Amino acid sequence: MMGLPLSFAAPWVLAGLLALPVLWWLLRVTPPRPSLVTFPPLRLLRDVRVEEETPARTPWWLTLLRLLLAALVIFALAGPTFRPAADRLTGTGPVWLLVDNGYSAGPDWEARRATAESVITNAADADRPVLVVGTADGLSREIGAANPGDARSRLAALSPRGWSPDHGALTPALTRAAEVAAPGDVVWIAEPVDDGSGAAFAATLRDLAPGAALTVAGADSPPPVATVTVAHDAEGIAATVKRIDAAATAGGSVRAVDRRGTLLDEQPFAFEGDALEATVGFRLPLELRNEIARIEVVGGDSAAGVQLLDDRWRRRTVGLISGATADRAQPLLSPTYYLTRALSPFADIREPRSPAVDAAVKAYVEEGIAAIVMADVGTLTGETATAVETFVENGGVLIRFAGPRLAAGEDELVPVPLRRGGRTLGGSLSWEEPQALAAFSETGPFSDVAVPGDVSVERQVLAEPSPDLDASTWATLADGTPLVTARAVGAGWLVLFHVTADTTWSNLPISGAFVEMLRRTVALGQAGGVVTGERTVTTEALLAPLSVLDGRGRLTSPPSDVRGIPSTAFGSVTASRETPPGLYGTDDAFRAVNLMRPDTPFARLDLSGLTGATRAPLSTDTGVPLEPWLFSLAFLLLVVDAIAVLVLVGGIGALLRRRPAAAAAFALAVGLSAVAPQDARAQGLAPEDQAIVDAVSVTRLAYIRTGDSEVDETSRLGLWALTRFLAARTALEGGEPVGLDPEKDELSFFPLIYWPIDTSTLPPTPAAMARIDAFMKTGGTVLFDTRDQFSNLQGGSTPSSERLRDMLSTLDVPALEPVPPDHVLTKAFYLMTDFPGRYVGSPLWVEASASAEAEAAAEGGDIRPVRTGDGVSPILITGNDFAGAWAADDAGQFLYPVVPGEPRQREFALRAGVNIVMYSLTGNYKADQVHVPALLERLGQ
Repeated sequence: MMGLPLSFAAPWVLAGLLALPVLWWLLRVTPPRPSLVTFPPLRLLRDVRVEEETPARTPWWLTLLRLLLAALVIFALAGPTFRPAADRLTGTGPVWLLVDNGYSAGPDWEARRATAESVITNAADADRPVLVVGTADGLSREIGAANPGDARSRLAALSPRGWSPDHGALTPALTRAAEVAAPGDVVWIAEPVDDGSGAAFAATLRDLAPGAALTVAGADSPPPVATVTVAHDAEGIAATVKRIDAAATAGGSVRAVDRRGTLLDEQPFAFEGDALEATVGFRLPLELRNEIARIEVVGGDSAAGVQLLDDRWRRRTVGLISGATADRAQPLLSPTYYLTRALSPFADIREPRSPAVDAAVKAYVEEGIAAIVMADVGTLTGETATAVETFVENGGVLIRFAGPRLAAGEDELVPVPLRRGGRTLGGSLSWEEPQALAAFSETGPFSDVAVPGDVSVERQVLAEPSPDLDASTWATLADGTPLVTARAVGAGWLVLFHVTADTTWSNLPISGAFVEMLRRTVALGQAGGVVTGERTVTTEALLAPLSVLDGRGRLTSPPSDVRGIPSTAFGSVTASRETPPGLYGTDDAFRAVNLMRPDTPFARLDLSGLTGATRAPLSTDTGVPLEPWLFSLAFLLLVVDAIAVLVLVGGIGALLRRRPAAAAAFALAVGLSAVAPQDARAQGLAPEDQAIVDAVSVTRLAYIRTGDSEVDETSRLGLWALTRFLAARTALEGGEPVGLDPEKDELSFFPLIYWPIDTSTLPPTPAAMARIDAFMKTGGTVLFDTRDQFSNLQGGSTPSSERLRDMLSTLDVPALEPVPPDHVLTKAFYLMTDFPGRYVGSPLWVEASASAEAEAAAEGGDIRPVRTGDGVSPILITGNDFAGAWAADDAGQFLYPVVPGEPRQREFALRAGVNIVMYSLTGNYKADQVHVPALLERLGQ
C-alpha cells in the first residue's frame, strides 16, 4: 500500500470483502421446484394470456448490484482518505513524531496537525508503530510507540499550550524508548521560536537515533509578535511589543480589553527600521484604565501576544457591606451610594457577591483587601467577628458607620463602648439643637483637614464616657461628643463614624471633607501590603489557579495538574506547565502570571549547525475523506435495487395505477431521508432545571419544613388555602406551596417564606440561618410564627419565643416595632387594624422606620408620617398561628378551631394573610398620595 495515494482509518474492516463470494452464492440459491399435480380444470386456463411473469431466479445484474452495494459499505466503514501528494517515510521500525505545541504553535496549529496526521497515515500504510509526544505537555507516564489508531487519539488530545516546550525533560524518556526499539524515522515538528534549547534538542535526537532519518518541519514558520512588558507612564499605560528579528512583521495594532471582553482602546504600532521593539501607549481616563484586564496583539493568536493585568494595577481595594435590605435601600439614597461616590476617586470598590454579612466578610478577608466599610451592620458574632478581628490585626482597616441596627445592637468590634439607642438633636421633641463639627484631633489623620462649617449632625450614637475617650477620638461635635472614634488593633485600625453613611442623620456624606476623611482612613490599611497605591501580598497564602491562557491566548479553565502559587512568590514565578500563564486567586482578588517578560528568551530557532537532517515545510493537505461519498453512492444503489425489485415483480405498475398518492409519498420519503439530519433528537430539561422552571413559572408561597410532619402539613394546607383565597379575592393566581430546607434549597424564587417555630425539632444550623440572612437582604420576606399566643396569655416567655430569640441572634436583624396604624400592611388590600390568626392578641412585628421620629418632629405633628421607600420589611413576627387559622382540606373544611372564636375571626385571619402576601409582592405603593382619596372614602371621612 506504500505506492497508493489511499489510506484507511480502519483497514481491518476490509476483511469483510472476503464474505462477498458467500454473499454471491446466497443470492443465487434457487429454492427446489414444487411437485406438479395435474388438476383437470387447469386445461380451461391454458389458453389464458399471462401479462406479467416473475423470474425463477435473481438476475445476474441484480446480484452484481447488491454485491457492489455491500463492497461500498465495507470500504466506507474502513474510513478511506485520498491523499494525492503525501510525503513518504523512508526508514523501517517505529516512527517518532515529536510535536512542539508551545505558545508559538497557535497561529499555524492546523498546519502542524495536518503534517502530523500525514506522518501517522504513512506509518499506518507501512504498518509501523508511532510514538507521539507533545513537547509542552510533559510526561505523566512512560512513553512508547503505539499503533497508528492510538497515535491518532494522542494527536487529537494535543493543543497549543501557553508556555514553552520543555525539550530537556523529554531526553531521559526518549533515551529509554530508543533502548527498547530504535526508531526508523524521527519527525520533529518544531516551533520557530527558540528559548535556547532547540538546537541542543535537535542534536540529541541525532545522537539518540543515528540510523534514523531525521526530519525537522515547521522551523521556518512565521513567529508571533510578543508583548513583553506593560508599565505606567506619565499619561497612562504603555505596552512594549517585540518581534523576533527584522525580517518579521513590520507592524500591527494592540488593543486593551476589560474582563468581559469589551474593547476599551486599540492603538497601532510600527517597528522603525531594524528595531525589534516598539511602544504602544493607551491614554484613557483613570476609570477606564483601571478596567483594563488584558493587553493583546490583534490577530496574534498566541499567548506571547497577551499581557494580563491584575489588581496590583488598580487602586486600593475597599469592600462595602451594608446592613440595609436590597428592597428598602433606594439606589440614590442608600449608604452604599454615598460611600461609592466618596471612595471612587481613590479606591477600587468591591461589593459583596453574597448579601450575607458572614459570607461577604469571609470573601473580603480571603482577598486581602485594604479596608472593609460597614454601613449600619448591627452585630458581628461567632466566626464572622473572629475573621474581622484577624483581618484588622493583620493590618486591615474596619470602618463602621452608625445606624439603627448598630444603635440597637451589642457589638465589641467598635473602638469605644457605646450606649444603646441613638441621640436625636433638634426637632419639637428635643431640647438640643443640631450640632456642627469642632476641630479635628491634632494626633489623628484628619489634623490638617479643614473643618467644614456647613456640616450639621441631627442624630448620632453616643460613646460611654471613659478616661481614654479623648485619646480615641479623631473628630468631635461642637458639644464635645465624638463624631469619629478609632482604636489600633494589632497592625490595623477599628474606626467608627457615629453617624450614618447617608444623609438621614447628618449632611456629612455630601460634604467635601467626607471624601478626604475616607481617603485618609483607607490609607491606613496595610492588609495585603498596600504601599504607595499598589498592593503586594505580604502574608503567605496559596492562590489557586482561576483561569489560564492556552496557546492561542484565550483564558480557559485550569487543568487538574496546575498547582497554586504562594502569594509571596509571584515576583519570581515564570510560566511553565505547573504554573501556566493566567490568573490565580479568586474572581475579585487575583494575581496574573504572564508568559513574556523582559528577560524571556525570544529568538529564531537556528539549526544551521545541524547535519544529516532534512528541513521540510508544514503540510497543508489533509487529504479528501471518501467515506461520505461511498455511503451516498451505496444509498443510491439501495434505491435502485428497490426500484428493480418492484419492476421485476410487477409491483411498480400496479402501484402507479392504483395508488398514485402512495407512490408520491414513497418518493418524497426517499428524498427526505437523504437530507434529514442524522443526529436530531429531542432534548429535555434536567430535573434540577425543571424544578427551577416550575418554581418561577407561577407565584408560589413557601414554608420551612421543620421535621414535624403535623406542623409541616398544617403549614402546607394553610398556605394552600390562603392561595385559593387569594385567587378568589384578588388577581393573583398562585401555585401550590413549596416546602423548603433552608440549608439546601434555593430560596430566591419565593417572595414570602412562612416559618413556624417548633421546639420539638432540632434548631436550624448556622449555614441555614446564613442563607436566610442572605435571602432577607436580597428583598425576601420571612414570616416567623411562634404559634404561642394562647400559651402566652398567662404572661412570661415561652419555649417558642426563646427558640426564635436564639435564631435571630445569629442574624443582622433590624430594629422592630408592632405594625403602626399608618403602616402599608394595614391597607395593602383590606383595611385592617390588627392581624389575628388562630389566636388573637399577638402584635405583628415589622422593621421599624429608622427616621420615623425625626420625620414626625420635622412635620411638627403627632401623626407618624407614611413610610418612604419601595421595599418591604425583610422580617415579620407573630404568635397568632396564621397557618392554623388558614388550614383547610380539599373540601374547604377548616381543620382547627379559632380561639376565642369571635365572629369573623377566621375571615379576618385570611384577610391578614392577603395583606401580608400583597405587601410582600407589591411593596408599599399604597403609601402613595394617589390612594388617599379612595382610602378616605372607604373610611367614611
